[in-house]
Amino acid sequence: MWRMKIRSAVFLAIGLALVLPIGISAQVEEEPYQMGRALPPLPSDGSLVELTLDEAIARALEMNLDIQAARLNPEIQNYSLFSARAAFAPTFSMTVGQNNSSQQSTSQLDGGIRTSTDRLTFNSSISKPVPWYGGRLSANFNNSRTETNNSFATLNPSFRSSFSLNYNQPLLSGFRVDNQRNALRTQEIQLEITDVQLQAQVENLTNQVRSAYWSLRSAIENIEIQRRALAQAQQLLAQNQIRVQLGTMSELQVVQAESQVANAEQSLLNAEVQWRNQELNFKRLLLGGADDPLLFQTLNPTSLPVMEEVTVDIQAAIERALVQRTDIRQQRQQKEISELNLEVTQDNVKPSLDLSASYSVSGVGGDQYQRDQLGGDPVLIGPGGYQDALQAIADRDTPTWNLSLNFSYPIGNQGAKANLERARLQMRQTELDLKSQELFIVTQVTDAGLNVTDTYLQWQAAQRSREVAERSAEIEQTRFTVGASTNYEVTEAQDNLRSARLSELRAIINYVNAIAEFERVQRVGG
Repeated sequence: MWRMKIRSAVFLAIGLALVLPIGISAQVEEEPYQMGRALPPLPSDGSLVELTLDEAIARALEMNLDIQAARLNPEIQNYSLFSARAAFAPTFSMTVGQNNSSQQSTSQLDGGIRTSTDRLTFNSSISKPVPWYGGRLSANFNNSRTETNNSFATLNPSFRSSFSLNYNQPLLSGFRVDNQRNALRTQEIQLEITDVQLQAQVENLTNQVRSAYWSLRSAIENIEIQRRALAQAQQLLAQNQIRVQLGTMSELQVVQAESQVANAEQSLLNAEVQWRNQELNFKRLLLGGADDPLLFQTLNPTSLPVMEEVTVDIQAAIERALVQRTDIRQQRQQKEISELNLEVTQDNVKPSLDLSASYSVSGVGGDQYQRDQLGGDPVLIGPGGYQDALQAIADRDTPTWNLSLNFSYPIGNQGAKANLERARLQMRQTELDLKSQELFIVTQVTDAGLNVTDTYLQWQAAQRSREVAERSAEIEQTRFTVGASTNYEVTEAQDNLRSARLSELRAIINYVNAIAEFERVQRVGG
């Protein structure tokens, strides 16, 4: 019996001596694992593009198609504001016409058996709603030239010109505010809202890029962890095969080691699939189109997360979020619009009382004729023309002014009153929505702040677990090499090490993302 034991020990020593020179030693890994050294699977053409986090964010803000489209929204809204302002621009109109009419006589006083009149008109006007108190100002300049064969005409051809100024001023409804002025104020607020929305989209895109960046880094590290697990499984299989050849181990343990290698290969394949998916998701945020060459290149995120404990001041973060967050700012601006609409609705309940004032002057001119008797031959007594009509306007020979008050009120005014009550209820809804949004912000920021602390503690726990798993795997490998441990125990230790490294990797990414999310929820919603 003791001779057999001596023989087995000799064979084991010889086997180990043969194993060590070819690289199958008691050491678990060729070098300690360290995050950041791993590279993605290299492409066949070697087109590897290295990106820092800042470079990725800068590229996304420049090239991302969604953000390029979003940058057009403020410009589009600016034109809407120009359109609202254009409602107060002056409007010029002009009419030129000619009319020729004939009339058969039915009376001796018709001026002839058949009279014809040819009239040429040229009228122009300019009007402008004033941007204060709802007034409207207009000016009209009308001209006509009339030529006729009527025997009673004393000016032929005759020229008529008139100039008038008109102003209409609401005194009750429409005095403080009206639909046009309210539309202008609303468009100005909408422009501010569009700017805030663009800011929110920039912040959200930045956060998406940051999250996708760390996810890609995590996927690459996962490949490295799975690769090391496969190398350990292959190392164990090689040792088991040698032990079988030496007669110190059964074939069953080799089969178990082969199963471990197959599982590790499958895990490595899954890690590579996840990496390809994560890289594609990341590229979607960076590409400027389907023809962007970056689409066919391999990305290597080179930045590493900084694992430092962040001091979280939740109360200060809540106060900052309630002032700065884009969603609460938009909600308050929408509340301003609702207040403006309510003001218009309240004004519409008032009766309509308008003051109208006008002033006009007119003049006539043309060749003046006199007849000896009714229907006699005309005798030119004074030449004239269009300038006579204009001179009469300049001299204000025939001024006319008008001042009037126009009042109207629908009896009962039920429609306007119903609209007012509806607007008040909608305003109440807006106020409640604003309070609900404030509550949501408080809870979201609080949760994000607590999550920073929780994920930091989870990372510390995962780090300690990984360190313990590394020591345990080293010990089990050493014990297995000298025959003091079983194949099952080594496999279990290697699986625990792989799981611990993956858990630490997830904890690192979770902590980095938690910090970024805590900063984000203080600036934007969603």
